[in-house]
Amino acid sequence: MQIGLCAWSFTGSHKEANREIDPHTPEGLTRLAQDNNLASIEFASGSLTALSDEALTALKESLNGLDLFLDTGGHNYAQDISPLREAIEIAHRAGARCVRTTVSNMVEGNRMDRGAAGMRDYLDALVQPFKEVMPVAEEYGIPVGIENHQDLCSWELLTLSEKVGSPQLGVTMDVGNAFAVGEHPQAFAQRILPILKHVHIKDYTVHPTPSGYRLKRCAIGDGVVDWPAIIALFDREVPEVQGCIELGASVARHIRLLTEEWWATFPERPLPETINAIRTLHQAAQAPDDWQTPHEREESAQARVDYELEQFQQSVTYVKGNL
Repeated sequence: MQIGLCAWSFTGSHKEANREIDPHTPEGLTRLAQDNNLASIEFASGSLTALSDEALTALKESLNGLDLFLDTGGHNYAQDISPLREAIEIAHRAGARCVRTTVSNMVEGNRMDRGAAGMRDYLDALVQPFKEVMPVAEEYGIPVGIENHQDLCSWELLTLSEKVGSPQLGVTMDVGNAFAVGEHPQAFAQRILPILKHVHIKDYTVHPTPSGYRLKRCAIGDGVVDWPAIIALFDREVPEVQGCIELGASVARHIRLLTEEWWATFPERPLPETINAIRTLHQAAQAPDDWQTPHEREESAQARVDYELEQFQQSVTYVKGNL
């Protein structure tokens, strides 16, 4: 698998600390990826919306062989599908390989406020808007991957894709986020392989709580994901699919999967898979109190920058040496 770099590995701390390279910008991200011989970059499509064709041509030339992936996220497309349409259009103009999107702002597998019926209605309401916009993606040959953004399980992603019925619609699999909906990454991956469009390379350390686990960002290879196994699966079954390192949120995610109400909004699933996912989290558990990042501890901008860059460099070293 070719592996690149996603902007969401970093925060605005680099700008705050007046660093020369700000990887939270397309220019800084490009430089960091090139300096580390990575294969691609991924950042927000909105960064390019106002650019002229000439400016986009200059951007493509500056990539110097890097593949480009764009994302637009956090939207309830039942209310307004236009951000996705715009992202597909700019992806076509910029020569991007894929558009990643999310379909909600829900995280931590927490859909309890909506309830089971509410979640079904929410997902059903997305079908027609996607049917309206996907012909544009088909015309341009732009794959669209819905990310498992700690909101949807693999069965829901498969059902949504099937109902929309477009060959260009599928999944951007965030590997670590499978745990956030109570699934093991390998089982999740096996299920969505036929519609996999892109991959986010993310890992977590695991910190137990009375109601579940906190998932804390970490360098790739330092956490709970079995990377040799998952990458071997991708390389064997979908060798054309690429991935991007995405070190993820600067705040820990609290997954309350040891409570009945947390499970109540999800479709029924095979019990052995659920046990395997929880067993894996249990066996990987580290100190319960060591879950805060420097961002949560409100450390200096420089300390936050050092934390992010150290995790990035460790991740690159691991990826190049083991995957």
